[in-house]
Amino acid sequence: MLRLLTPRNLGLVLVAALALLPAFANNYLLFVANLTLIYVVLAVGLNLLIGYTGLLAFMNGSLFGVGAYATAILRLDVGLPYGLAIPAGALITTAIGVLVALPALRLAGLYLALATIAFAQFILWGLLHWDRVTRGPSGIVTPQADYGALGNFELVHYYVTLAVDTGYKYMSVDPFKERDA
Repeated sequence: MLRLLTPRNLGLVLVAALALLPAFANNYLLFVANLTLIYVVLAVGLNLLIGYTGLLAFMNGSLFGVGAYATAILRLDVGLPYGLAIPAGALITTAIGVLVALPALRLAGLYLALATIAFAQFILWGLLHWDRVTRGPSGIVTPQADYGALGNFELVHYYVTLAVDTGYKYMSVDPFKERDA
């Protein structure tokens, strides 16, 4: 019986329970579950950076903001559909992350932490004061995406974020895991 209580099996039971959650939840609970799963993605990214590499960097949250604003601006101002705005926002965020990472490649320890804090503060200042693009402290309100035949917005997003979270844990190979010789 104790052989069945492995972390992997418990994780699979948790994923199965989360997959059944929409059958018992209303739209508000799905909204909260979506936010939770999105924050799980952010926590996994921070774990990869700090937990596996030991690098102390603080710009994950600001890059998350850049991606969100880039997607919203591409959707509203440029007119891209939701399905294209998300990957384009991710590419813009990746490009900005690379531009910041290249000068910081030789930094370590406290110097890397300070450089990433400076970048995070610069992004925060830009998002709050660049009114013409980001609409300042009010932010950008985007219309809800329409999935047509796929169904409810919150339900579709819930399963997409659950698939992303589950995909990292159960379907990918850990690049930092030591291999047997």
